[in-house]
Amino acid sequence: MTPRERVLAAIGHCPTDRAPANLAAVPAVRQRLIEHLGVRDEEELLQALGIDLRRISANYSQPDTGPDADGYWRTMWGLRYRKEDPGDGAPAVVRPFDEHSTVDDVMAHDWPDSEQLDYSAVRADCERYHGTYATFGAPWSPFFHEVGWLLGQEDFLVWMGLIPDVIAAIVDQVVDYEIAATRRFLAACDGLLDITYFGNDFGEQRCLFISPAMWERHMRRPLRRFYDVSHEFGCRVMQHSCGAVRQILPAWVADGVDILDPVQTSAAGMDLPGLYRDFGGRLSFHGGVCTQTTLPFGTQADVRAETRSYLELARERGGYILCSSQDCTEDIPLDNIVAMYDENRQPG
Repeated sequence: MTPRERVLAAIGHCPTDRAPANLAAVPAVRQRLIEHLGVRDEEELLQALGIDLRRISANYSQPDTGPDADGYWRTMWGLRYRKEDPGDGAPAVVRPFDEHSTVDDVMAHDWPDSEQLDYSAVRADCERYHGTYATFGAPWSPFFHEVGWLLGQEDFLVWMGLIPDVIAAIVDQVVDYEIAATRRFLAACDGLLDITYFGNDFGEQRCLFISPAMWERHMRRPLRRFYDVSHEFGCRVMQHSCGAVRQILPAWVADGVDILDPVQTSAAGMDLPGLYRDFGGRLSFHGGVCTQTTLPFGTQADVRAETRSYLELARERGGYILCSSQDCTEDIPLDNIVAMYDENRQPG
């Protein structure tokens, strides 16, 4: 099988010659792996590890502007901030909305324009990989976090209950921009992208950050817009969320998510056998080999055993892409990372 065939078969819940694999690692670890394995660059690293996917970059942000006459810089969302305190007693951060804001205030705000984004290089990136590898990517679009940073996280959470219409309007404006960016990106890919990839972290170690009811009220409909535009362009959807998100997986399956990333197996309710039992055949899983326990603190034999357990789970029915449960960071021994991928290529 080609890498692309392997990925598409696995997420189609069909058996494959081996599990498809992806690499999640911070840049410093990628560079150390390049040196450790004696390869020339990142592409040779991915080939050496047997990585079947290639990510297509999709910037969605715009640079801050400023400073203005009062020394404030402005983010693309309208948050004003000072890089240095001139000692005049003025606040370091000025947010565009408060508890007295109205929907009309939200609509009158100066929101960013996606036409400023340049995706002219995207098609060439897709062409470089698409025939052989599964391509994935999209504007990251973390609107849950973008709104929290814009309003202040505590106010955002409180205002969901106190001024829900205003919160809905702000979320819609942020998502309008990100959907427009996604649509422009997918059009530029020209049919050569296999999987869209979006990121919002809704889970912590034990549960969701907000109640399931609040998630349903404020997050589900905006998320579904990303899935709908992805399917419109013929793409499968990979949704990123760290942590314990089992409670919202039924909604994701119903709304069109094809792949969950990552499987943070040490979080409550996120053990991979249990997820397979309850969602296998309807949802595929990306990740699992634990960056909190096994990879940083285990032996190579421990890493191989955990990896093997996940490969056995998926051997006959697909639905799994081998990867770590989070980005590999510098506390993880390089030989443990290599062992994870080497185990995937062992006979049987």
